[in-house]
Amino acid sequence: MDIVIKLNSQTVGKDKVARLCQYSCRALWASKDGSASIETVQLLKHIESILSSFRKLLRFGKGFEVLYSATAGLKLKELSAQLFITLGKIASGLFLLADHVVWLSRSGINKNINTTKWVDRSNRFWLISILFNLCRDVQELYRLFVYYSRSNIRNLQRTLYAVYRENKPLLVDTIKNVCDVFIPLNGLGILPVSNQTIGLLGAISSLMGLLPLVYPRLKF
Repeated sequence: MDIVIKLNSQTVGKDKVARLCQYSCRALWASKDGSASIETVQLLKHIESILSSFRKLLRFGKGFEVLYSATAGLKLKELSAQLFITLGKIASGLFLLADHVVWLSRSGINKNINTTKWVDRSNRFWLISILFNLCRDVQELYRLFVYYSRSNIRNLQRTLYAVYRENKPLLVDTIKNVCDVFIPLNGLGILPVSNQTIGLLGAISSLMGLLPLVYPRLKF
């Protein structure tokens, strides 16, 4: 119960829980499509749509906040880390701003917006943001493998276990980004995958995003 209260008290916590439910609904209706009643499938799709709109409203205005926070990455000593974090934040901020425009269109506040075009822009900025985050993860994983390979750990299995045991925040972040990258790739038509797969990947990445909120030691 304490975990539920903790998550509900944070905007980001509500967003992650809603995201988990949203993608779980997609995985469910996609798995039942054709085998369950039309009413059940339509209900799950409707819940998914409501949760998606709720999250867009919940994050409204956050794009400006993320863009402002991009300057924090410039304080890091390592140049590559500065590059990946700063550019990733900028892309994430632009993704959210495009997402705000999509919400304005879908909510009926502004009917003159080309929703398809802005959804495409949103997916492009989201993909760029995830790719920068993945570059940072891969760089850190490479650094760790080099470090462990030069130590007394010569066995690959032991090296992998050492990376898992001592760097769980990095692994949680990597799993989240690997799962997330397929969603905008699918949205842009670059790598089409099934709705059920998107639902499962979205649910897994949502769980990975929830873990650092519940256990702060897992924050990367």
